[in-house]
Amino acid sequence: MENTSEFVRVASTDDLPPEKAIAVRVANRSVALFNHNGQFYATDNQCPHMGYPLIRGRARNGVLQCDWHGWSYAMNGGGCFTGGCDDLDTFPVRVENGEIYVKVAGISSKRTDSHYLLLKEALLSRDNWILSKAIAIMLAQGVSEKETFDHLIEHMGKHIASDHGANGGFLLNQLLNGIAVSRRLAREDRLIPLMIAAKAASGRAGDRVKPQSLPGNVSWERISSWTRMFSQDRMWEGIEKCLISARDNKDNDSKIISLLYDCVLEPGFLIFSQNVVHIGDLAELVDEFGWELCGSIVCNLGAKVAGRNRGTPQGDTRDSINYLNDIQSKIKGFSHEPSSSGSNYDESMLAESLFSGKLQQTFDGVTRAFEQGAHVAQVVESMVMFAGDRMARTPASFSPGWFNISNEMQLSSSVRRVLEYGTYFNAIQAVYFAAWHFYQNRWLNLQPSDLMKDDEGRPSKHEDATDACKEIVECIESIHTAEVSGHVRAYLRSGFDTNELLTELAIAILKHDTGTDLLGTLRTVFDEYDRCSSHPAKNKLLIGLARFATDVRQRNDNDRATRTARRFAKRETADDMF
Repeated sequence: MENTSEFVRVASTDDLPPEKAIAVRVANRSVALFNHNGQFYATDNQCPHMGYPLIRGRARNGVLQCDWHGWSYAMNGGGCFTGGCDDLDTFPVRVENGEIYVKVAGISSKRTDSHYLLLKEALLSRDNWILSKAIAIMLAQGVSEKETFDHLIEHMGKHIASDHGANGGFLLNQLLNGIAVSRRLAREDRLIPLMIAAKAASGRAGDRVKPQSLPGNVSWERISSWTRMFSQDRMWEGIEKCLISARDNKDNDSKIISLLYDCVLEPGFLIFSQNVVHIGDLAELVDEFGWELCGSIVCNLGAKVAGRNRGTPQGDTRDSINYLNDIQSKIKGFSHEPSSSGSNYDESMLAESLFSGKLQQTFDGVTRAFEQGAHVAQVVESMVMFAGDRMARTPASFSPGWFNISNEMQLSSSVRRVLEYGTYFNAIQAVYFAAWHFYQNRWLNLQPSDLMKDDEGRPSKHEDATDACKEIVECIESIHTAEVSGHVRAYLRSGFDTNELLTELAIAILKHDTGTDLLGTLRTVFDEYDRCSSHPAKNKLLIGLARFATDVRQRNDNDRATRTARRFAKRETADDMF
């Protein structure tokens, strides 16, 4: 090639007979040259839809149509006739003395200008491919992740407000888990968790009349009283009105999350223990992204969660609620946060109580732990370790209860956020809610093990962590649940880097369609392995995660959309991809 100013010689006119097309490489990108209707054109060779080589397309009357899915573009200017915001990059062409020159340098890419439009289109369509493509382009171009997250949150708020009730909390949880896990990975590995986060935020963002605050200057005391009343009456719209009115005075912002915890931790909410997670998600959302962006979703989703229809409890659920109501005065006696952890706290006693399968013994074990002076954080650590141990030991059978145990772990971990954003009394109440999940999972019939006992076994046969990790991942991919525990134990006994193992587990989990289901567990293990670094049983979390990921592995691979999107963002055509 020869350079003339900013134009680059790419071919001669003899190389391009009438109505023919060729591909040339300019500035590390594939450029399509056309001799059509007596005029030379230069466009990006990668179809903006899915990357098919456009030199294989059909040119008619100055319109280029891709042969793969039929998307059409103006050859002069690149305007797309098919997609909403997928215009084609076109380049100036100059012909001198039988030589064809193309100018690529300094031409602003339409892709750069339209990535947010593409993301908005993807969020409305809920299409995995468009979501993957939009996020892959943003990652490749180094677009600010905060700006991307702001778009996701703003869209999610409108979507939940118009289309979802209290169960919209599960979407918010998925979004936050995707963001949190992505930050634990290298930039090139973030696409799938961010795509999962975007999918959670996506959907119809319907019109809704913006609720107005109550007239007059309403005191916080009155708002707080009304919110509790409407929560008992299951009137979420009244709660939303109260919360919006509370925000008229910005000094009230710091009180709203604690008030919502007060509502959802009433014994009558026991069957909806996930509310504890969802209010914690709202607190985390506001803490990172601020009230200005997140205030409307907190008021709307928080109201729906606190004012949800709870029905009439039956059987052991009714008995559990009644028992918690009976011991409320005793629970309130623990509401003064101890200055230090209780040295007399008996972790094995709590384990025996939680696994007893008996309602009163389950709750009494928690009560005894607090009577011994245990701090909430100490009890939470134990409960997370119990769940990890169960996940590491549960039989891989017809119904092993992986997701039940995962809920135990995630709910127990979420009590830490109650400690951070609510009151200590709220956190005490939340521990009883988490304990109830252990009681509900009594059908698993797993007796507690000695968490202080080291795992037995030999070190890995591999000399370095990379090879040992590869063996574990291969075990997961081939669905060898019985063997994966031993490989993880051997890895850990060799003293290899646990962060490398956890990262490789994450990449393996997120490669397949089961990744969405495991995302919450993965995020919890990431968080809790750091927090519980001094606990002797912390490695149970890694063993349990590997077993969970292996046993639920399905052979349907959903990596195609994200893999294609990742290569598309690198401006590779379908020929390069396949």
